[in-house]
Amino acid sequence: MSDIYPIAVPKWGIEMVEGTVNLWHKQVGDRVEKGEEIFEMESDKIVNVWESPIDGILRRVLAEEGDTHQVGQLLGVIAPADVEDKMIDTFIAEFTNGTTDAGSNGETADTPSASAASAAPTAAGGDANTRSTPAVRQLAQDLGVDLNNVSGTGRRGRITEDDVKAAAPDQRATSDSGDNNVDIIPLTPTRKTIARRLTSAKQDVPHFYLTVEYELDKLIAHRKKLNDSGSVNISVNDMIVWCVSRALMTEPRVNVSLVNDDIHQFRNANVSVAVATDDGLYPVTLRKAEEMTPADIATNTTQLAEKAKSGALTKDDITGGSFSVSNLGMFGVTNFTAIINPPMGAILALGKGEQRVVVNNGEPAVATMISATLSCDHRIIDGAIGARFLQALGEELAKL
Repeated sequence: MSDIYPIAVPKWGIEMVEGTVNLWHKQVGDRVEKGEEIFEMESDKIVNVWESPIDGILRRVLAEEGDTHQVGQLLGVIAPADVEDKMIDTFIAEFTNGTTDAGSNGETADTPSASAASAAPTAAGGDANTRSTPAVRQLAQDLGVDLNNVSGTGRRGRITEDDVKAAAPDQRATSDSGDNNVDIIPLTPTRKTIARRLTSAKQDVPHFYLTVEYELDKLIAHRKKLNDSGSVNISVNDMIVWCVSRALMTEPRVNVSLVNDDIHQFRNANVSVAVATDDGLYPVTLRKAEEMTPADIATNTTQLAEKAKSGALTKDDITGGSFSVSNLGMFGVTNFTAIINPPMGAILALGKGEQRVVVNNGEPAVATMISATLSCDHRIIDGAIGARFLQALGEELAKL
């Protein structure tokens, strides 16, 4: 069966355990060329594209769009046209049982039968059906929504669950829980990833927190000067991230990750900035932020935020961070503590800047203040080191 090639869920990323098929570019019977895009899969907050390593025919599709499968599970089969169907059936059965040499190392489970798989459509029906997953079509049926009347806001015009819900604002899937009704909202793959990572981080990482307040008037004045003279709109957060990157060069002992039993101390400030979308938080990475200008940081952050909202982030966009910054000030939050995103060793949580009465040289004065809380992994960052970083950040803010 060496001519039969299994399409199994790849392991894109060290923490990936499952993925959801978003789109099949090919249907059963289609010719497949080496390097051609075959399917898209969402995992760990990004959409990856699987390219065929061989030439052949897509002989079986075992997973419909919207289905979620574990790493190693069989999704389909590529083989030459002259390979008999019964040989492919045998290959699938043995792969499912974990006995095929090219198989899944025993990680597959609940794979559909060959007969069912050969009949499974990748996208059935008219145009609306080809632009929606089975889960979306089921939701549309439950809510009585005609998909042909729904405009898709997803990638390539794909119809999402939110599009269906928006088309049926007065019809909500509910469940009677006794004295109250509840809306049932299944976890998306992104939300599952967030839940898994944050639960692990909170359980396994010994957090400690350091809170300070900074005066922002010099930063605000400098920002205004840059915006008045430039073409890029720089936010207060962009300015703070710029200062953070420079403070990390002064105190690199917080610019660290724990990898097995080793501390990795980074020479560059790859600042991970939390971007909020309807599907959850995406930690996009600004690589070598210490070499950027505030305008560079603003431009890159805007571009990454747009990619996050459209589902176009790549693996490089959300990995490789050495330090995280999370800002909820734009939502009116004054202060909060954030959960560390492993393997990074720290995250800085920022509240909103607001005017307060402060004492300056023994006299009352009004200043714009912001609360900043540093969450540290106590396994690799001591309290004094965290405090030194916050001092270094304060010095950078005061230089402006």
